[in-house]
Amino acid sequence: KKITIMKKTLLFLSMFAWLWVGMACSGDDDLPEVPKGPARPTMNVQDSLVMVAYYHSMKCAEWKEPYHWDITDYTTWGGVSAALDTEKNEYRIVKIRVSRPDLLPAGYSLPAELGNLPYLTWLEISGDERAKGGIPKEIFNCPLELLYISGKGFSGEIPKEIGNVAETMKWLYIIDTSFNKLPDEIGLLLNLGMPALLYANKFKGMPPLSLRNLPHGAECRSNEFTEMDWRFFTEEKGIVPVLQKNCLTGEIPEEVFDTEQWQTYGLRIHYQKEGYGFSNWPQ
Repeated sequence: KKITIMKKTLLFLSMFAWLWVGMACSGDDDLPEVPKGPARPTMNVQDSLVMVAYYHSMKCAEWKEPYHWDITDYTTWGGVSAALDTEKNEYRIVKIRVSRPDLLPAGYSLPAELGNLPYLTWLEISGDERAKGGIPKEIFNCPLELLYISGKGFSGEIPKEIGNVAETMKWLYIIDTSFNKLPDEIGLLLNLGMPALLYANKFKGMPPLSLRNLPHGAECRSNEFTEMDWRFFTEEKGIVPVLQKNCLTGEIPEEVFDTEQWQTYGLRIHYQKEGYGFSNWPQ
């Protein structure tokens, strides 16, 4: 199936050109008849219903320009990109990008219905403390290649269903949120093209050992991890995540100091938050 990318601004221009031709040729009997071209593409019905749910959950009616929406006109759907299915002559949603939280009203949240977008590869929501809720597990039904979520208002656990996008996910950013738990399934994302950026959240407890499986490691500084799984060092496998500026305390086991992993990655657990740190850090 051939899908042609068509961003919102281009959708608007093509619609304007279609209307202009129609108006220019009306009321002039001396002009030859204009051949009728293919019907103007429509938005897929299923995708339209999803975006209605998004419109209400994200409070799009209250967004400021240039993101302000008219739900009846897909050319006004700020932050949304579509692709043309040339076989069915209809548009499918492929990207949602919101980068200006100051233009959004308080109380916006992500709806579970986003999981019904079969072509959504890019979800980028730069939020703030006025967001609410978390990441619906249904979102990982989509073939996501990029997920970017920021905003202190987003909270709860990262769904274990994140493992469903192991084959497609290339870029992962969860930054400056109130999410408090990472699932073991995070380590299934073996196709990431860069480190997983997971910093400045509220992840607690012990970082999942599976983080060492990520091909470029993980940036987990400035969270609230309190326990260290020393197998990151004693089992010479994978990459130790960056865990500076967390809440790690206690003693480092003596056998850790003799490992190649410690020589390579030891500094990644140094410099904890004030009042925390290891009592036997080498001088």
